[in-house]
Amino acid sequence: MSETPRPDDTPPGLYDETGNARFFAEPAMDRFVAVVMNMAQEMWVQEERLLALEEAEGSAPVDREAKLKAFIDRLFAPIRGA
Repeated sequence: MSETPRPDDTPPGLYDETGNARFFAEPAMDRFVAVVMNMAQEMWVQEERLLALEEAEGSAPVDREAKLKAFIDRLFAPIRGA
């Protein structure tokens, strides 16, 4: 199996022995963040579906880019310290 391509300036220790990127000292934290991100993706899909249904029923169009930005801002607020 070929190794995952990595930038030449990759900091040492960024990838574990299986080739997965590590962002936290504790591997369980990386897995937890992955779970949260998967859940956030699913939540956004549901939001998109709801917006589509509301627009199909004749509601005023919504600025989806603004809603997405607000969603991402809320999602990452604890990390950003806001």
